[in-house]
Amino acid sequence: MREKLLLLTQFFPPETNAGANRIGPMAEALSSHYEVCVVTPKPSYPSPKDYRHLSLQRYDAGYPYEIERAFDFLPHAGSLPVRTFREQAMAFRLAARALRKPADIVIASSPSMFLGPAGMALARIKGAKFVWDVRDLTWGYAKDVVKDSRTMSFAAWGLKKYMLFVLRQADLVIGASSGITQVLIQDGADPGKAITAPNGISTEMLDDITQRVGEKKEDKRPVVSYAGLIGYNQNLGVLLDVARRLPEVDFVLAGDGPELPSLKERAAELGARNVSFRGYLDREGLLRVYAQSDLLFAHTSSSPTVDATMVPVKLFEYMASGKPIVYAGSGIATDLLKKLDCAATVPPEDPGAISTAISALLQDPGRMRSLGQNGRVAVKEGFNRDRIMEEFARSLDEHLVGSGSYGEQQAIHRSSSV
Repeated sequence: MREKLLLLTQFFPPETNAGANRIGPMAEALSSHYEVCVVTPKPSYPSPKDYRHLSLQRYDAGYPYEIERAFDFLPHAGSLPVRTFREQAMAFRLAARALRKPADIVIASSPSMFLGPAGMALARIKGAKFVWDVRDLTWGYAKDVVKDSRTMSFAAWGLKKYMLFVLRQADLVIGASSGITQVLIQDGADPGKAITAPNGISTEMLDDITQRVGEKKEDKRPVVSYAGLIGYNQNLGVLLDVARRLPEVDFVLAGDGPELPSLKERAAELGARNVSFRGYLDREGLLRVYAQSDLLFAHTSSSPTVDATMVPVKLFEYMASGKPIVYAGSGIATDLLKKLDCAATVPPEDPGAISTAISALLQDPGRMRSLGQNGRVAVKEGFNRDRIMEEFARSLDEHLVGSGSYGEQQAIHRSSSV
């Protein structure tokens, strides 16, 4: 009889954001090894109304595992303290919903860090093994950005202590990048109980993007696009300054997030007519943006935690599109892009350097083709999410069940993995 596994997650398909795109293939892979039950809010990102037309009962019936949909949850509603409180409540409400489900293993997956403590509590109540899938070191980001406030610095210190206590209680910790895994080990995770399951792109998404790449571009003006979360770490206000420097280029921002309202307001104040906001897009809309773009842009603010851990998931979709990338950032993401030779990399928060990089690429079609081809080859060969998650499921079996049946086949690497 197969062991029973509970998977707690804030996001899940039919949502199409980074969290849902990671957990969907993870649940699929785990269902080949365990009796899986996913416990998650009703699809709510960016708004529950976007899914009112969908029959969830019919949609979920297509999965080879059980899905327990709990309640609507608006992730960006309210001020930062309000969102923090609401996220904690959401996490423990999910855990409470899962109490009636049998479990031998409980996996809690970020981005909501509060699912870690909730998952640990649930596992302890059930006498189950606790696994924490860590996509973001949110408590580290908080520590990096509140240095000027003694009260907020103390709160961030307490938050980190709380999360590290939970970390040390885990039977297994999963980092979504080698940098995350290394930081978790430095913070006290047992190296023998820490693995890396990197992000990537699914075969289905790769095929869909490939089919759309050859579409004829509608606009003769150059188009530079950003697609993804519009949040604090992305600091996309810099792109408005770039747009002012390059009036001959059109800039597209596709996505939703806490910074979107203020970004729209500033764009209106600046009269940035060459900047358009597409909002949150379904897969078809996202593929259309990729097909119609000449360059794809990403920006990540620099901080010790971000530089050491963050490889934005959007970069893998960007690479799959075969389009050249301009990445403004530092740290392990920059190192990876340079290694793969698929992007022009510049320092973050530098409109002049970003503008120069965009202009230089638009004037060099040969370099653009080369970067795009390198990215597509790299993601096809090294970042297939379906394969990564199947290897993760085997590694989980080795660590928690102790079957050892996969031996040298294990391809989820220790902290040295990318």
